[in-house]
Amino acid sequence: MQTVDDLMEKAFFEGRDPRSAEYKQGARDVLVARMAGSALPAIPFKVGTAQADAYLAGREEGGIIWRTMAAAS
Repeated sequence: MQTVDDLMEKAFFEGRDPRSAEYKQGARDVLVARMAGSALPAIPFKVGTAQADAYLAGREEGGIIWRTMAAAS
């Protein structure tokens, strides 16, 4: 099984359009939670801010990464 770091490295490879730290944190949080079988953490940013929007968009991508990995196994 791949690690969270493996999945993040594959998803956010060099040459891809850059993403913010908040976006990447959202994706990572989903992957960590799925691998641990735990609930997603609370949004660490004030809802309605650009940071929260980026984090939530990253969580969406994290879900896509997880489902893609699961379908390939």
